[in-house]
Amino acid sequence: MEKHVTVGVILALTMILSTFPATASLWEHSEESQGRDGTLWANIPGAPSTNQAQMPLPFAECAIGSHQSPIAINLTSNLIPITINPKTQNPDNNPAAEPERHANSLHIRYMRSTSSIEGANIGKNEDNAYVFRNTGHAVQVSFSKGYPGKLFIGRELYPLVQLHFHAPSEHVVITDKHPSGKQYGGELHFVHQRDDGRLAVLGVFLDDSKHYGENPILKKILENTPRKHDTYNQAGAGIALDPSKLIPGESGQVFTYAGSLTTPPCSEGVSWYVLSEPLKVTPAQIRQLDEFFPLNSRIVQNTAARTVEIHKDLQVDHDHDHHY
Repeated sequence: MEKHVTVGVILALTMILSTFPATASLWEHSEESQGRDGTLWANIPGAPSTNQAQMPLPFAECAIGSHQSPIAINLTSNLIPITINPKTQNPDNNPAAEPERHANSLHIRYMRSTSSIEGANIGKNEDNAYVFRNTGHAVQVSFSKGYPGKLFIGRELYPLVQLHFHAPSEHVVITDKHPSGKQYGGELHFVHQRDDGRLAVLGVFLDDSKHYGENPILKKILENTPRKHDTYNQAGAGIALDPSKLIPGESGQVFTYAGSLTTPPCSEGVSWYVLSEPLKVTPAQIRQLDEFFPLNSRIVQNTAARTVEIHKDLQVDHDHDHHY
């Protein structure tokens, strides 16, 4: 897969801001803040950038980047590229997804963890622990430095640093049946980051369209996430949680492409892996996510001729102990 990355400023911003989003007062998910095409974030002043040029607009990549996320995944049978972004109606070049040419094995090995009340210090904890966090933009679970869960991409391994939720889904799927793009009730992002700053995000759609039962892991997260923005749980230590139970059990395809963070600073060089099989949740659980953050999704970005590859080999290690 192509790794489109700018060394220096982008890597520094990514390492600082990928796990902890920019201050809530600087940007929001509203159309007034991000703009009808998701590029207005570039015009929002923020903390000075870390490079010597001191860019006045550190979120500039949100507008000028050519590998932005999320995108519309084109699964139509028509081999002619789609020429219009289905959400913004901007001109685009969105070719149909194709089988992955140089397939790496994908192996998810998430381990059960136990909640802590350490707050922001969780990132330095060498034990296997996590905290519930309200980032001001999303419901999030942040894992400790010692958390052993990882995503293996071929021979490379990416530690899991956090997972968070968007509602509705950020990616949409274009099919012959849904030419304007199918959007799910929500989307879960597992964010993995290596010591060198390289990022890989695993996306899971949340499907509330039928009479599915309540997802017990999401229930636990929603019950323990604080309501106040930019805070961590002050109670609820010792709660067991197995992130692998948030991976759909049915086998399916994985859509992989080169993209970016979907929040400012929109840094590129992110490897995306979006599962075709959604996680089943209830409408009430999507409503609870909405109660935290109504419409906290970025608008679909232009694919701009990027190739989405279809990966068919995903292995998930599930802890067969039934404690969640």
